[in-house]
Amino acid sequence: MDFTSADVERIRSAGFVCDVEVHSEIGSTNDRAAERAEEADLRCPCLILAARQSAGRGRGVNSWWSGPGALTFSLVLEPRRVGLATEFFPQVALAAGLAVCEVIEQTLTEQPVGLKWPNDVFLCGKKVCGILLEAPRIDSGRLITGIGVNVNNTLAAAPADLRRTAVSMIDVAGRQLDRTEVLVVLLERLDMWLRALAVNTSEVFDRWRPYCVLTGKRVRLRVGARDVEGLCQGIDDSGRLMISTSQGTESHRSGTVLSFE
Repeated sequence: MDFTSADVERIRSAGFVCDVEVHSEIGSTNDRAAERAEEADLRCPCLILAARQSAGRGRGVNSWWSGPGALTFSLVLEPRRVGLATEFFPQVALAAGLAVCEVIEQTLTEQPVGLKWPNDVFLCGKKVCGILLEAPRIDSGRLITGIGVNVNNTLAAAPADLRRTAVSMIDVAGRQLDRTEVLVVLLERLDMWLRALAVNTSEVFDRWRPYCVLTGKRVRLRVGARDVEGLCQGIDDSGRLMISTSQGTESHRSGTVLSFE
């Protein structure tokens, strides 16, 4: 299930990425993107695409499982080139999640899709995509965005505990999907939402809010060394998660959702 030269040409001709690097197998596309991000003359956006990852990473110490047929890639972005100020860099994950939701809806019509703040996409109530933002080691104004989407990797081969919480597009569709087409449309939508984020954040969040699977749920959020528990009120126009607690409403720009019900 490697990407062919024709696949690469389709990706290049879509126009969003300036540099494409393709691997049959790699440890982590984000690790490779971090290496490329240190190149002073790198043309961005730069796409690092892998047919297989042997050491994919999620947030914190989490790993990312992906079987054959998954869509795993990282982008080295220069958000300021589209007018996105540094303080908005964390919101790139929300723009990426929105792009993934839209491509899934376009591919699998009438299937429920949702966003779990700040970096997960759900399909039919289970996780189908994870997004990982990382900053390069050098202060270059660049941002690494890693995205893993379960496209053609059936969860039948996944560990049992993962099958309870994750899903793949192929298992919902009941047929093989065009993985390259999913990527091309995703990149097109990401380009659009990054540009929208630079000029009008409320437009992005107005589009994002209906997908939020946490709104109206009781959530437990790990913020640093403490846990925040309460009723989720959605996200504000800065992309912060709002939680109504017994002490009042708190807004958080980052954190890990431990549970929601």
